[in-house]
Amino acid sequence: MRDSVLDRAFLGFGASHPSTRMDVGLISCMTGAPPRLDDLRHIVEASLDRLPVLTHRLGGPASSARWEPTPDFRLDRHVVEAIAESPGRDGVAETAHRLLEQPLPPDTPWQLWLVSSPSQDCYGLYYRVHHAWQDGVAIAQMLLAIFSPMASEERPPPCPTEHWALRGVRAMTMATRILGEVLRPAARGPVSGWHLSGHRRVTTAAAPLAPLRDVARACGGTVNDVHLAAVSGAIRAWSLEVGRQPAPVAVTVPINLRNPQERPGWGNYCLVRRVWLPCEEEEPLRRLSRTVIATAGLKSAQDRQAARDMLFTAPSFLVRFGTHCILNPRYAPVVASNVPCDDAGMVASMGITDMVPLTLLPPGHPFNVCLTTFGDTAQIAVISDKAVPFADRLPLLWREAVDELTTAMPDGAAGR
Repeated sequence: MRDSVLDRAFLGFGASHPSTRMDVGLISCMTGAPPRLDDLRHIVEASLDRLPVLTHRLGGPASSARWEPTPDFRLDRHVVEAIAESPGRDGVAETAHRLLEQPLPPDTPWQLWLVSSPSQDCYGLYYRVHHAWQDGVAIAQMLLAIFSPMASEERPPPCPTEHWALRGVRAMTMATRILGEVLRPAARGPVSGWHLSGHRRVTTAAAPLAPLRDVARACGGTVNDVHLAAVSGAIRAWSLEVGRQPAPVAVTVPINLRNPQERPGWGNYCLVRRVWLPCEEEEPLRRLSRTVIATAGLKSAQDRQAARDMLFTAPSFLVRFGTHCILNPRYAPVVASNVPCDDAGMVASMGITDMVPLTLLPPGHPFNVCLTTFGDTAQIAVISDKAVPFADRLPLLWREAVDELTTAMPDGAAGR
């Protein structure tokens, strides 16, 4: 249960931006009769020994906070229930989105809401947590560990293959590169300059996962590359709709730095890097190829290890400074995340029809985009400021951009 300096950095960021909602999470919709609240609490209680993040808190000031047991921990404060006002999946989703507007109660860093439909044919689970406790991958790992325990079995740790001194040099090199990025603000593009309200809204769209995988194989990239290329196309189309000239847009892309053997669901173990999306490019396949090139630096195992070493060795004040800079819209005004939830057994056994990831919307950011994959579905959720015109259309535009990429692939290439 090693501390991540990012945990303290997010705690400090929330303290210095009190008007910013620091909760992130996941909304899942399921078919079938909802469980009883007591039964859900028993399921979570049985997982507490394996998931100490649920019973611990970051104690002390942000600069020196440490994980410690939560005094007087009571599960009934954290696992709660709401009854949807209208029946069916839409009623469950509406209730979950309304709960999104409520801040977390004082001294309650996480909550799991059971949203029951009055028709008793579906229900939802809405999990939210302060970002200092968990990042998106940790949330997905934790929910898998609760509802599909076999998916989170620990594996042997990898054997180190490089000398610690060489790894230290690479970590310092990585820190220097990131500092150089932070000191170079992004050019103002079509997503900048809005008068924001500070109020969030969530809109979603889904697409079959198989075509994204086919396009990824055909172009030599990843599903995340295809997702980012579709984000690029969606921002381009949205820019034209709001009367702005499409231009390259800087986005921050979180990179998961966890090793397989680590305890699931704990803290923040990610590095955020800036990537330029070619939103000015009209041709879908050129947008895709340029996106694959732009993200090449995110895929190196050596760079991931260097970033991990930096995360655990860099001084806290430096990481706090970097976090404030990276979450500034002058660095990049959009965050584009990817949270895979690929345990097919859990999806089938729980009858999951929807998984909506909820990401952080830092001050000055017009919208953030997060992809989650589960079963045979790719689902995008856009958290946007309510004052940004037509931002609620971005998920639909993303879906159209995915279809454009699939159609534009050479005959048969996307089916191999």
